[in-house]
Amino acid sequence: MEAPKFRNYYAVRVTAGQEINVALMIEERIKTNSVKEIYSIIVPPNVKGYVIVEASGPHVVKLVATGIRHVKGVAHGLVQKEDVVKFVSKTIAIPTVKEGDIVEIVSGPFRGMQAEVKRLDSAKNEVVLNILESSFPLQVTVPLDQVKPVKK
Repeated sequence: MEAPKFRNYYAVRVTAGQEINVALMIEERIKTNSVKEIYSIIVPPNVKGYVIVEASGPHVVKLVATGIRHVKGVAHGLVQKEDVVKFVSKTIAIPTVKEGDIVEIVSGPFRGMQAEVKRLDSAKNEVVLNILESSFPLQVTVPLDQVKPVKK
């Protein structure tokens, strides 16, 4: 009978912007060395400079990560499971605008222009706007995260 395996999360410090490359190199090293004590590799989308590794112990993570380019080291201590879930879960943007509000477009080809909200499609997370700075009625549909409220 096998002893129960403990799974903990460890943070590997890496050069910012190289998280995916390091994760792929760790994966290759796991395959070539037949390491069975590493269960997953997580690259949190909003956390720069860290790769989370689920393993049975810190010695296994150090063994696999040592010598890989762009790896700065293994952070001391454990990463809590709740924190890992927060890192990888998608936060849903709650619409803060309603019909008739004046908004500013913050990205895209109409960036910097003000518009009036004509219709809100919360199922698609989009908003239909009437551009105020246009000489003729110009309606555009943009994602909700590309607008910020100016006036109600």
